[in-house]
Parts: sequence; structure tokens; C-alpha cells
Amino acid sequence: MTYFVVSMVYKKLGVYNLHSALLTTNGLRLLNLKHVLGIVLFGVLSYMMIPELQYLVTVIEVPKIHVLLLFVFIILLSANISYLSVKKQCGEQETVNVDYSFAHAWFYFSIRFFFLLGYEFFFRGILLFKLLEYTTLPLAIVYNTMLYVVIHSFDSKKEILGAIPFGIVLCLFAYYTNSVWYAFLIHLALSAVYEISIFYHLTLKNKIVS
Repeated sequence: MTYFVVSMVYKKLGVYNLHSALLTTNGLRLLNLKHVLGIVLFGVLSYMMIPELQYLVTVIEVPKIHVLLLFVFIILLSANISYLSVKKQCGEQETVNVDYSFAHAWFYFSIRFFFLLGYEFFFRGILLFKLLEYTTLPLAIVYNTMLYVVIHSFDSKKEILGAIPFGIVLCLFAYYTNSVWYAFLIHLALSAVYEISIFYHLTLKNKIVS
């Protein structure tokens, strides 16, 4: 609820993703602050308060070959979807000369890495496996995905709709690998390709060309 309220405030400020943050005064700083809050809420507090599920992030095992092959396929598919999406978006918008450097990029993506890890630990770890203590896998995935969509309420309609199949896939990988790492890596692939491309196009492209 805390993060939902914060997201609502950020929506009113016009800072709801990296693209909007880079085009808003102090937007990247605000987005970094939001991600740090997410690390604390989703990652640190969850890890400390529910120690019996810490193994979901501290232990990683190689799954069965068919799961591993499917994982590789989903990774590549996610990266390709992000690439096509950002290619279309960047093609529709001129490069903006925003005063950000490589140092800003490294700082943002470092925070983003730990945010996504904490995010997956909460949604595909704590929330999913706690739900499984009270209900079946299909219902646990439905409830999990519903809450995942709610947290995306302030994103674009495309992202909200995409969160449904994406959330289901991540839940299944967490369940069948008994770990959050595979879900995290899929999410990272989707996010990294998109956001690195956006950051480059809006802020670094002109500097590199110059």
C-alpha cells in the first residue's frame, strides 16, 4: 500500500518510468529515490520479516533441462520484445539533449538492479509462496497477478495489459525452480534492454557522436 500511494504521487508529478523521468526536471533523482524505497519495502523488510523464505533468494539450483531451455527462450523473447518496443518509441521521438552522463547511468542502473531483485523477491517469492500455504497454485497465481497489475495501475495501458501474461510466466518460473532468480533474470532482460536503449537515445547519443 505504501508503494502504491507513492506511485500515485509520482504519477501526478509526471514521473512514472525512466522515459518520463529523463524528460522531467530532477526526474531521475526522484525515480532513484522511489527505487531505493522499493528496495527497502520489497527487499530488505521482506527478507528480515520472513526468514523462512530467505532460501528463495539465497539458494539457486539448475532446473530440469526443459525448464532451463524454456527459460533461455523466454529471456531471448523478452529482450526482443523490449528491443522492438524501444525501437518504435525512439523512432517516433527526436533525441533530447538532456544533461546526464555515464555516471548518472551507472548509478541509476545499479539501484534498478537491486530494486528488481527486491521486487521479485516480494512478488514471486514472499507473496506467491505465502499464498500457496492457503490455496492452490492456479489461484495463488491469479491473486499474485492481480496485485501485480494493481501495482502497475499508473503505467501505460500497454504495460498494464502486458503485466498479466508476464506476471503469470514469472510466477510459474518461481514455482518450478523454487527460486526468485529465474523470474528476476527474465524481468531484468525485459527491463535492461528497454531502459538502457532509452537512456542512450535520450541522453548519451549526442555526447558519443560528438
